[in-house]
Amino acid sequence: MAYNVQRILGIDPGIERLGWGLIEKNGGKYLRIDSGVKKTLKTKKESERLWEIYQFLDELIQKTKPHVLGTEKLFFAKNTKTALIIGEVRGVILTVAQKHGLTIKEFSPSEVKSAICGYGHATKKNVAEMLKLSINMPKNRLLDDETDALALALCVAFIRTFP
Repeated sequence: MAYNVQRILGIDPGIERLGWGLIEKNGGKYLRIDSGVKKTLKTKKESERLWEIYQFLDELIQKTKPHVLGTEKLFFAKNTKTALIIGEVRGVILTVAQKHGLTIKEFSPSEVKSAICGYGHATKKNVAEMLKLSINMPKNRLLDDETDALALALCVAFIRTFP
């Protein structure tokens, strides 16, 4: 039985460090294609940093051709300034995804943890350990932003499998 191969891009929004992870779903198998962290400099103006993120994501999507994009919903943050800037980064993510006609799926941190670990209050370490069981992870330790992005991509794959 032939399955449709689906490419899923997960993006963990951040202005200083934006995590991204591309996985491929083929039937019940999941494969990490690539992942990383896009960093921007604090010394640049916020508008320059947002434009840099837009250009990076635009090129990444053109190069990798995902079908679906998964990202984090805006969640309550203790620091209002942080919440505002994350909202602006999310706006960039949603805009570039729309430009490329991608299906967009958004999840809260607890929804991602539930999908990956079966428990909405799992730790970042729990999520990283479960990812190792689900997809091929690189041997080197990843930044949390990259791990979160891969978890978002896998969450999309799981939710689309089990609505």
